[in-house]
Amino acid sequence: MGSAPETTSFDDVNDRYQAEHDKRIRSDGLAQFTDLYSLPKFRHFKQDPWADKASYASLPRAEDGDRREILIMGTGIAALVFAVRLLEAGFQREDMQFIDVSAGFGGTWYWNRYPGLMCDVESYIYMPLLEETGYVPKHKYALGSELREHSERIAQKYGLRDQAWFRTRMLDSYWDDSAKDWVVRLAEQLPDGTEKAPVTVRSRFVILTTGLMLIPQVPQIQGIETFAGDCFHAARWDYNVTGGTQEQPDMEKLKGKKVGIIGTGASAIQVVPQLAKWADQLYVFQRTPSAVDHRNNRPTDTKWFTKEVANGPGWWARRAQNFQAFVSNSEPKPEVDLVNDGWTSMPSYSALIGNTAHKLTTPEEIQKYYRYLKEIDLTRQSRVRDRVDTVVTDPTTAAKLKPWYAGFCKRPCFHDDYLASFNQPNVQLIDTDGRGIDAIDAKGLVVQGQHYDVDVLVLGTGYKSPFLFSPPGRVGVEITGRNGVDLDKKWTAAVTTLHGLMSHDFPNMFWPGFIQAGGSPNYTYTIHQGAVQVSHLMQKGRELSKPAAGSPYKYNFTVETTADGEEKWSQAVMSNANMLGATAGCTPSYMNAEGAMERVSDPVALAKMARSAPWGKGQADFDRILDEWRKKGDLDGVEIKVVS
Repeated sequence: MGSAPETTSFDDVNDRYQAEHDKRIRSDGLAQFTDLYSLPKFRHFKQDPWADKASYASLPRAEDGDRREILIMGTGIAALVFAVRLLEAGFQREDMQFIDVSAGFGGTWYWNRYPGLMCDVESYIYMPLLEETGYVPKHKYALGSELREHSERIAQKYGLRDQAWFRTRMLDSYWDDSAKDWVVRLAEQLPDGTEKAPVTVRSRFVILTTGLMLIPQVPQIQGIETFAGDCFHAARWDYNVTGGTQEQPDMEKLKGKKVGIIGTGASAIQVVPQLAKWADQLYVFQRTPSAVDHRNNRPTDTKWFTKEVANGPGWWARRAQNFQAFVSNSEPKPEVDLVNDGWTSMPSYSALIGNTAHKLTTPEEIQKYYRYLKEIDLTRQSRVRDRVDTVVTDPTTAAKLKPWYAGFCKRPCFHDDYLASFNQPNVQLIDTDGRGIDAIDAKGLVVQGQHYDVDVLVLGTGYKSPFLFSPPGRVGVEITGRNGVDLDKKWTAAVTTLHGLMSHDFPNMFWPGFIQAGGSPNYTYTIHQGAVQVSHLMQKGRELSKPAAGSPYKYNFTVETTADGEEKWSQAVMSNANMLGATAGCTPSYMNAEGAMERVSDPVALAKMARSAPWGKGQADFDRILDEWRKKGDLDGVEIKVVS
């Protein structure tokens, strides 16, 4: 096996972390990446590879002048959860219209269909609306195809399938204050990849469920567009090149070929074991190794599931909250860890999502807390590094696969086969020592002066960071509110929301939280909490108003946070952001804008960054605040107006 387990001290490890961090810092930061579609070589990936062109003619489509009561941008988990919560609040499915460039429900699980894809959060708490649908997940961690099928199942159960304008892109939207409507421009995507002329529709409400990881990115490597072989991003997997399907990934077409994959993140660790089965030679190009713990996936025992998991009304939320208590390092913790996996055995992850157990009032207390987080993380991260030695037989390769950074600096990974792939004779790790690929030419890649011939190149290079953009800004949609206020510009100037769900000057517009809201690796739960709050607000609006006789509007009210209400909440977010300060100095990644955030020293800019944080006291405390706000009933910070 590999080298002996590490025995270095806390200070020695910190020094190693710093050295590894320093060599990965680049002056170009986020500029080292560009959107996949910005390069001519990859623009064809804007077309939906999964769309059934034969059924295109039968798709419902927007017509100029159409009107709906509620437009929902997106057809992923958030869109479905928001829609169902609104149905439960008494709104009708006919009131809703989904808009998405895809041709089906699922969001990220629609687009991502690479071999080996599965969710890294337990399916019993990640899959939405399990109680409502009665569905039993097949495994503890669901495959991507099952998650996509479940999204379609939800749409079918609630009659939402016909309420979608698929293959349709939202271009922009502005608030018409005289009509109290959102005016939205849409462009239909044609089968050949072009777009029809835009149409304009109106809606009383707009919900932006644009997701977190949506736009694939590629590194701006010299010569990347000159590569003559087949090349695609993992998020747009090309089974025409590899052979097989997501459900049956027999990649026969890779036999006898040399395959390269750039990246060793959450997607790549799932792809590599699959490629290793079929490629004649697989080169794995690594800049920064992932921290890969056990996943221990297993089939679901349906009798056990009925008895121990789905054991009474509200079981889904209780299990998700139990998970959150452990991953947020709450005190006291529940007596039983229901999920009991790699996430719940990582209390240091609270460095990213907040904690209520520690009260930080002085600089000394803050620094003591940060050291505490790093110490408990070191125990886990050392075990993860030791695992590499127990699995990987070549000591040199094992050493290069060890993650020398705190576990909360990059998304933790869990897989049972990734590390073992490097024991196969046809798999070679090409470690770039943190510097990345030097160049690409027609025949392959150059790293530190050595050329590697490649027939097929897979880009496992992640997504555009969601942390620097507003919800519509993440996908390039311009939203203009009252008095010409641009949402993305307001967001960039200083994030200002109420509960991370709405913003002043943007009436009747909502989005799922995360920024200025609760945080969790189980994003479905944070979506659920946001949807409960928004449906409550919408229901209150309906109770307070009734359309006048003869009114063309079904719902004659507006819901908007006040300027004072959102500023108070934003100040509260900022005041609790010190709970998340242990992540300063982390290895560059999308979480810290490739290290750019740590170079900010201006006090005003630092204050703006603090406003962009999740709720520093954690998801459970955020849940408590929303629950108490609803029970209080005075709509503090929100104004509901009846439209005459």
